[in-house]
Formats: sequence, structure tokens, C-alpha cells
Amino acid sequence: MANDQVPVKRSELAIMVTVLVSVLLSMLNYHPPLQAMIPNWVLLVVIYWCLVAPDQFSMFTAWGVGLFLDILDLTILGQHALSFAFAALIVCSFSPRAQHYSLWLQCLLVMALSILVIGIELWINRLAFGYEFSALNWQSGVVAGLTWPVIRVILDRLSRSPDSRSE
Repeated sequence: MANDQVPVKRSELAIMVTVLVSVLLSMLNYHPPLQAMIPNWVLLVVIYWCLVAPDQFSMFTAWGVGLFLDILDLTILGQHALSFAFAALIVCSFSPRAQHYSLWLQCLLVMALSILVIGIELWINRLAFGYEFSALNWQSGVVAGLTWPVIRVILDRLSRSPDSRSE
């Protein structure tokens, strides 16, 4: 019985560590010309865990992570929470099928979800502050889709338990 609970603990630890690292990556100050090209690291991790472990990382977990990011970024409370929860709802609803998609089809899915999340966040900022839309706003969504294969491989290796590595 204890052996059944160990992989769950490792998986929970992997989820917490990867979310924390992605939050730290999102808090870095990037050079201004590069800022528009940096993908939403936290969203990529949310998509990964919703795809791989939808029973452990749900829409509510994504909402909590988004709320935490809202507090750290000093943005409108609920902006990231709403967009991450919406993305998690979409991914978790078809994760059994999407697991079997080719990596390139997953890239397109991640790109579409990233652009959707950017659109939701821009819409919220437009309503609250009157921000104007720009073509630069969408670049990070395209970059997120292009970096998905690397993110997927890294997180797959990190999330595997030591028992499955030896096989």
C-alpha cells in the first residue's frame, strides 16, 4: 500500500517544483525587445500537467496557480486565474485524446491555447485600462507553440519516477 502512494507523492512534488520554477521564470526581467517573444512559462506548465495528469492538476489547481501569479505580478486579481482555468478546462476535457496526438499537433494546440489566453488577458486589460491591441502581443503565443516540444521532453523526463527510468 505504501508503494502505491510513493509515485503520487513524487508526482505532486514534481508538479509543485515545475510550477514554482515556471513562476520564477515568468518573474525574470527580460530585455525589452525580447519581452514580447517570451512564452508564458506558467501556462505551458499548466497545459502540460492538465494533459499528463488531469486527475491531479485540474481547472481549480490552474485557477489557484493563476491567482498566485496575479498576486505576484500585481495584475488585476483573477486575470491569470480566469485565463489559466479556462485553458485547463479545455485541455482536461480532451486530455485522453490529446495525449495520443503527434507532438506537432500538440504544438498547434498549445499555440492556439496560448493565443486564446493572451486574448483573454488583453481583453481584461482593455476593459480595465483601455490598453490597445498590438501585433506584438500575439508573438509569445506563437513562440509558446514552437517551444512546446522542448518543454514536453524536459517535463516528461522530470515527471517520470525513478522506478520507470530503470526499465
